[in-house]
Amino acid sequence: MTAALTEAPVFHLDDSWEIINEWFLSHDLTDGLPIVPPTQARVAAVTDYVERALGWKASDVIATLAPKQGLATVEKIAANAVMAGCKPEYMPVLLACVKAIGEPEFNLDAVQTSTHNTSPLPIVNGPVRTAIDLNRGYNYTGSRWHSTSTIGRALQLTMINIGGTPGSINIHTQGHIARYEHCIAENEEENPWQPLHVERGYPAETSTVTVIPACPAAMIDDNGGSQTAQDLLRTLALSIPYIGNRNTNGEGQPLLILCPQHARLLANGGYSKAEVKRFIWEHGRLPFASIPRGNLTNFSEKILQQSAGSPDFAVPIAEKPEDIVIVVMGGKGTHSLSVQTRLASQNVTVPIQRKDGTPWKVEV
Repeated sequence: MTAALTEAPVFHLDDSWEIINEWFLSHDLTDGLPIVPPTQARVAAVTDYVERALGWKASDVIATLAPKQGLATVEKIAANAVMAGCKPEYMPVLLACVKAIGEPEFNLDAVQTSTHNTSPLPIVNGPVRTAIDLNRGYNYTGSRWHSTSTIGRALQLTMINIGGTPGSINIHTQGHIARYEHCIAENEEENPWQPLHVERGYPAETSTVTVIPACPAAMIDDNGGSQTAQDLLRTLALSIPYIGNRNTNGEGQPLLILCPQHARLLANGGYSKAEVKRFIWEHGRLPFASIPRGNLTNFSEKILQQSAGSPDFAVPIAEKPEDIVIVVMGGKGTHSLSVQTRLASQNVTVPIQRKDGTPWKVEV
């Protein structure tokens, strides 16, 4: 890589918060909100931290981001992190997020250039959640949680400024209403099952980020009505499938975010996470006869062959139960969330590591 490709550009502007913000806004380099000016000193403080903590130098490339195939160096990511208001210690999570969305199977090009209202949703697991105070209980995007808000925003700014530009590249029909604070942490302390990263083969003490190509969440309002695990399973299964949910054609990796109360009710009723997935896969189906004929063009050939035109056929929410993702997050209450995902993209989990590949240890 040449320096010209990897070094972040330097602009000389008047030392005025208003002038700097207006310049960034007029050049399509922000998300519409005010930024912290990414001065050389501020960016250097972040890159210095990354080199000490993770061994990455400022010029190291973490990922190549579509559609412009921009080189996401540590320095460029750090500049966007400063703009978003991130603290240096948030960078291990942010770098893992950027690495994940750059993986081919995530298919960032499809996320960035489609009219689908889709955005990367990072789910953080492991000790880093508490080390940087990521909210995983009440109101997971609440204003108190600096890390939760700014990491999600920094990832979006990185996508805008390195991978593409708003308007000309991001052409979502309405845009993603959760984009500014789109980063969550699993409530492992109140999860009766294995947390997501352990389910995916990582040690509990390893910090990871799972990035999901997520559409805006739909609330499942049980309102305390389910008194048994069986009642709740039926409520969940009937709340997820609908014609406008693109996962309702047997493809994709839909996400179910369970509140702790719902997770406990299911676990106390004797259901494992795998059994919950299977129940939803078997019972959360859309009757084939209810689908308008014109919409069948959205369905996979496999589903069309399975249905054979039978009105009794029911379309599953995923190809197989294991494709359904379940995490526990939130505080008290009987409200869970259903999140449909983009079909052409896959969920990606990456461990937070140093440059040499060794696990990053949380600094106490």
